Amino acid sequence: MSDTFAHATNLANIYLLPLGLRIVIAILVFFVGRALARALVRAFDRTMESSRLDVSLRRFLHDLVYALMLIAVVIAALDAVGIETTAVIAVLGAAGLAIGLALQGSLSNFAAGVMLITLRPYKVTDLVVLGKYVGRVEAIKVFHTILITADHREITIPNGQIISGAVENLTVLGRRRVDLIVTVNEAPDVARIKQLLEIAVLADERVFAAPPPSVEVSRVTETSVRLFLRPWTAVEHYEDVAASTMERLRDTMASAGLKFSVALQIT
Repeated sequence: MSDTFAHATNLANIYLLPLGLRIVIAILVFFVGRALARALVRAFDRTMESSRLDVSLRRFLHDLVYALMLIAVVIAALDAVGIETTAVIAVLGAAGLAIGLALQGSLSNFAAGVMLITLRPYKVTDLVVLGKYVGRVEAIKVFHTILITADHREITIPNGQIISGAVENLTVLGRRRVDLIVTVNEAPDVARIKQLLEIAVLADERVFAAPPPSVEVSRVTETSVRLFLRPWTAVEHYEDVAASTMERLRDTMASAGLKFSVALQIT
């Protein structure tokens, strides 16, 4: 009996005590490493906040950096226990490669999102044309951009699709030109018609006096004259000014006894 106890004690001294010590060290490595990772991530967050990065990008980078640090801490803890971590790293590398290949479209959208957030061809609330969609930018995410159209539809566009095409920002310059085509039949006095058109558009206080609206003759025939009427207004007033100007032209030309037609030119 005494020999069995002595043998068991000897085995415990040889195997169990070192293993227990390694487990305790591994636990300490994990908790200390995790605390250090959290402190480093908080410092990283402060750096990103001071650089005024987009909130969505900051959150994504926060989670990514913390996950990478936590993986490093877990590998260090396993190494302290005595587990061979080379195989673990190889498995993680293979898994990362497989995930990267499976999500290459999403990664492409993420890279495009970082470029959009960094370069800022548009910002939230801007009126933009992205592909076939026209709308206000509701949100810029790291993987996609959300638009709200004039008829209140929510459009989600992958950032990879946006970065590979043309981006038309209608807000950034602050003003927009309304292009109208006016055709007057049997026009006896072109100068008088141009004067009437200028008076009609400038009657709207939303039309800018500078730059002044332009009235240019485009075509003259024996029976009609066609003119380009181009007033300027703020971006947010574009549609209302276009509609009200056409209504005012109708009243102005009718009062002058002229037969005419007017159309909005979409550029």
